[in-house]
Parts: sequence; structure tokens; C-alpha cells
Amino acid sequence: MGRGWSGPGPDMMMGPWAMRDGMFRSLCRPQGAGFVEWRLARVERVLRLTDTQKPKFEALRAASAKASEAFAKSCPDASPANPSARLEFMEKRAEGMLQAIRTVRPAFDALYESLTDEQKARMSGQGPRGGRGR
Repeated sequence: MGRGWSGPGPDMMMGPWAMRDGMFRSLCRPQGAGFVEWRLARVERVLRLTDTQKPKFEALRAASAKASEAFAKSCPDASPANPSARLEFMEKRAEGMLQAIRTVRPAFDALYESLTDEQKARMSGQGPRGGRGR
């Protein structure tokens, strides 16, 4: 049989009525709530924060942890069993994501406003060692 894609099979169908356990598990990972620890460590390393910026970064770290925890709690223990429950799950996940953003955003904005133009460029991946260049 060829290696080409022949369209979605029964296990690949998308939509709230066809959620598989793998999809459910991937939607319930705490990493979905924004910054995870490894990203924060990378941001801290890339930015080379000043002493006055470090408290703002720690506030972002705390907000991120709080958002991740709340986001994880919005997930049920098991994959939703029927289409109605799956729609309800998706709605709660969307609400959880919005709440996570609202938790992280003020701390992120406070940190971002304290950055120099060079730090902002590095954070965007456009400055020295940012990874993409211009």
C-alpha cells in the first residue's frame, strides 16, 4: 500500500462527536494554558533580565503556574462519553483557556512593558540569538 494520504479514517475524524482518547488527553495537558516552565526558563535566559525586571518575571511565573493549575482542573477525569458531553467539555476548555489568558496577561504585560527594545526584539526572535533573524 502507498504512503500517500487517502483522507481521514474512522479514528481520524474531527469534530466534537468524534473525540478520541488521544485527542482528549492532548487537550487536557496543562501546557495548553500558556507559558510552561521550560518556556519561561528559555525566556529568562534569552532576555537576560535586570534586577528590576526579575520581580516582574517572577510574577509572570506565578501567574503562569496559577493558570496552568486552573486549566488542568477544568478537565474531567475521563474522556466525555457522548456528543453532548464532548461539546460541554470543549466549551469548558475554551472558558478555561480564556481564564488562563486573563490570569497571565497582566503579569506578562507588566514584564513586557519593562523590557528594553533590544529585549523585546530578542523575545520576538528577531534580535541577536533570537533564532530567526530578519
